[in-house]
Parts: sequence; structure tokens; C-alpha cells
Amino acid sequence: MDFDLSDEQRMLAESARRYVRERCSLEDKRALSRTADGFSRERWADFAAMGWLALPVPEAQGGLGGGPADMALLMEELGRGLVNEPLVDSNLLCGALLAHPRAQGRAAALLEGMVAGKTIATLAHMEGGDRSEYEAHVTTTARRSDNGWRLAGGKHLVRHGHGASCWLVTARVDGSDSLALFAVDRQAVGVALNSHLTIDGTRSADACLNDVAVDADALLLAPERVTTALEDALDRALLAHCAAAIGSMEAVMAMTAEYLKTRVQYGQPLARFQALQHRIAEMFVETDQARAALYRAIAAQEAGEPRARARVTSAAKWLISRAGLFVAGQGIQLHGGIGTTEECAVGHHYKAMVSLDKRLGDADFHLLRSSELFNPIAA
Repeated sequence: MDFDLSDEQRMLAESARRYVRERCSLEDKRALSRTADGFSRERWADFAAMGWLALPVPEAQGGLGGGPADMALLMEELGRGLVNEPLVDSNLLCGALLAHPRAQGRAAALLEGMVAGKTIATLAHMEGGDRSEYEAHVTTTARRSDNGWRLAGGKHLVRHGHGASCWLVTARVDGSDSLALFAVDRQAVGVALNSHLTIDGTRSADACLNDVAVDADALLLAPERVTTALEDALDRALLAHCAAAIGSMEAVMAMTAEYLKTRVQYGQPLARFQALQHRIAEMFVETDQARAALYRAIAAQEAGEPRARARVTSAAKWLISRAGLFVAGQGIQLHGGIGTTEECAVGHHYKAMVSLDKRLGDADFHLLRSSELFNPIAA
């Protein structure tokens, strides 16, 4: 893997860093968390204008064809600024499903709308009792009708469910064990949702599908293709969330180091106390190890071998989750009581790490997944 950035990648990272610094303050994040959507439509339009929404979409489908390294560079900067817009859930995760070579029906039209910023999609896969999208036990059903399909069931923790205009819903077809993927408009007749705030300031929804009628072209992926396409898309999204965590960890280190330099105790700055220097050093080591795990996962995803991609991505999630909680926790400790207040960003970074730890499977699940996929002979 080449660790040198291209000119385009440097421009991407620099523009994202500048945008986050100028347009994404902590005050804005706190205010947006109190809105119905939980994110800014104005920022979403900016993302479209800058090409970020097109970045993860293949060129053949009208996107920019950015790879895992490109998305990681962008997400690191967005994670540094605690940006809540659903770029990963919509254009990366759902975009990967819609861009699948065997996608059909409304897939191309939805993808075009997502690249332009006119459509926001989200995956509705988990159900009550499920721990993650990887472990979902789908009971939602899809029955054929004269004009298309009728969907019935419930979905749990639909990320940005209220703000999304379209849900990609998994359902079992005609009473079988086979999963298919359908497009459902959020405002369709028979859709009921209960939106709620999550710990990191984003919004999710629990949804009930009461015999929702959809047209025939709402079928996006036929049963025999959903499982592998879903796992690939989830791994891509997981890697992007890990990259955002790296940016968050580096932001915590920077603000903590600055606080220790300016906070005076016993006549001298806290940064002069050796015990606190050791804590900062430990935070740096954890962040550096996390970045190495991210790079390894990027290389595995670019190589394209599914088993190695899954194993290494899960290993990265486990390590980065643990490191992120440690770094953000130490940041709060070194800030003292002020670190727990709503006005201090370090506490919000800790909440983001708690959310990451449970997002798309917790650290324990991914530790087990990476070990089960590990073959010492093949490795």
C-alpha cells in the first residue's frame, strides 16, 4: 500500500479540514441535535456541491469512484469536527447496495438522486432484539401483490430514519428464508415511526410497516444477492466510521494538550507534571496503533479478497473502539470537571466513541468475528 497522498487526496483532506473548522462548531452540533432531522440540510447541499456525496459512488453510476483511502481521509476530518450528517449511512452504505452490479428497479434513479443531494437513504435492517446489522434476524415479510409488493413488520434503530427520504428495507419474500432489499418511501401509507435521540447527538427511529404497498420496481436486490452485498457494504461503512474515530481521537489529544499548557496549578502549567505527560504519551501510542490498524484495513479492502477484508476490518473495529474509549476517557480525566460539561467538546467526543463501540456491531462481536475468520495456515 502506498502511504503517500496524491495531490487530489491532499486537496480533499485540506478542503474538508477547512470546512469543518469554519462551518462545524460545537454550538452548531448541539443545536442540530435538538432538531427533527438531527443534521443540517444546508450542510448536506454543501457536501453535494463539493463532490463528497459522489465520492463513494462508482464512476459508472455517476460518482467519483473514490476508494477506501479517499473515504477515510474525508471521514477523519468529519470525525474531528463531530459532523452528524448521514454521509456514511446514506451515500456509502446504501450507495454500495444500490451500485451493486445486479441491482435493479429504482436503484439507478435513487443513486442519481443521492449523488445530487436530493435523496437521502438509510438502511432499515435491524429488528427488535438484534444487537447489530451483522446479526440481524429479519422477520419483516414481503408478499407479492397484483401491482408489486406488500411489506409488513418492524425495524429498530433506523439511523437518520426521520431525515431520510427513502429506506432500504430488508424483508423475507413470500414466507421463505430468503432476504430481498426493497425501497420504501418514508412517507408511504402504512409507515409509522418513533424518532429518538442517540447518545452521540444523531437521531434514529423505530419503524413499523403496516402492510405497506410498494411498486414492483421497489425490489432493488433479489434474494440470492442480498447477503453478500450487505456484508460488503457494512464493512465499507465500518471502515469509514473507524476513520472518523481516528479524527476524533486526534482532536481530543490536541485540545487536551492545549488545556494542559494553559491550565496553571501550583504555580506552573499542568503540562510540566510528569505523570500527566505520561498520560498524553499513552494517548498518542493508542492513537498511533489505531491508525496502523486503519491502514491495514484499508489495504485489505483495496485488495478485494472478501474473507481477508472481513477479518481485518473487524480486527480494526475492535482495536479502534478500545483505543477511542481510552483516549477520550483520558481527555475527560485530564480536563477535570469541565470535561463533563456540555460546553466542552471532549465530552462529546467521548459520547461519539461510546456510539462507535456499539455501531455496526460492538467490539466483542468484532473480536469474535475476526478470530473465527482467521486461518493461520492461509495467513
